[in-house]
Amino acid sequence: MKWTVFLIILSFGLTATAQKSLNPRNSKKMFGGAQSFKDYRLSGIQFQLGGTTMMNRLNNPQNDADLASNGFRGDYTIDPKSKIGVYAEIGMFHFPKKFPKLKISDKKSIVLISYVDWGFGFKYFRGAENISKNYNDIGGNFLYNEEEDYNFTNGNVYGRFSIHKNQYFKPKKRKKKLNFFLDHSLGFNIDYRLLTSSDDYAGTPNIAEERYYKPLHVQMHYGLGFGFSPRRGMFIIPGVRLPILGYQSTVTGSDGSGKGETAFGKPSMHWFSSRHWPLLFNVKFMFSLVKKPKGCATGITNDQDKNTQRGQ
Repeated sequence: MKWTVFLIILSFGLTATAQKSLNPRNSKKMFGGAQSFKDYRLSGIQFQLGGTTMMNRLNNPQNDADLASNGFRGDYTIDPKSKIGVYAEIGMFHFPKKFPKLKISDKKSIVLISYVDWGFGFKYFRGAENISKNYNDIGGNFLYNEEEDYNFTNGNVYGRFSIHKNQYFKPKKRKKKLNFFLDHSLGFNIDYRLLTSSDDYAGTPNIAEERYYKPLHVQMHYGLGFGFSPRRGMFIIPGVRLPILGYQSTVTGSDGSGKGETAFGKPSMHWFSSRHWPLLFNVKFMFSLVKKPKGCATGITNDQDKNTQRGQ
């Protein structure tokens, strides 16, 4: 996990040098579609729609059990499962008036921040856990197998703030950058679990210690998107977002009761006897706000207009 965090932060800070930005102040060349004469603000509305899932461990170890400590004699395997959920968010984005840059030579510099955004939303997670028990007799001979399935759903309201860094593509044979970019983001989110539905886990407390994360938790997240601009002032960015660090408390009862424990650093959420790492995949839409004209709009003068004004 330490190396994962290091590589994410490194990629966030060391993307292509002297990059242009998404800023709608830029010329029409960076945008697709028809030319627009509108004057845009340095902020706008963003909303996101997408799905959720929870990544689990790749290997499920087989655990031996004896009658004295686990309530049965044999072995068992705990297999956490992921299911698809949904999420939605609405908020705003803001371009800086002057892009902060890190100068690395006389001709090269790195744009540190392309834009920031924030939002409020709702995440709906679904997961499950399968427990397979193999019962043995006193001589160690197999008797029978028992399967138990437990399901849960959680609904979290949340607030989020992220800093973004964009990396544009520039083919070797072309001087101009393409209208496609990678969108790296790093930020924080505060979640509160508002809805909870969980199966009764009473049949397995003697096998593994059950733990449940408390409603309020904080996470540091990383996001990666692949964006494009269909027209000036509008951006569409499909991508993924996942927590890389977290602060949460857990208890031994799904109703919030039982012995508590606080964990710092782990981004995964504990439910039943397993940890679940939430993953969000989405499509983000960004619309720059148009400035209200003061007085009569002057428009944009082209070459033909200039010639007409000169009497040519």
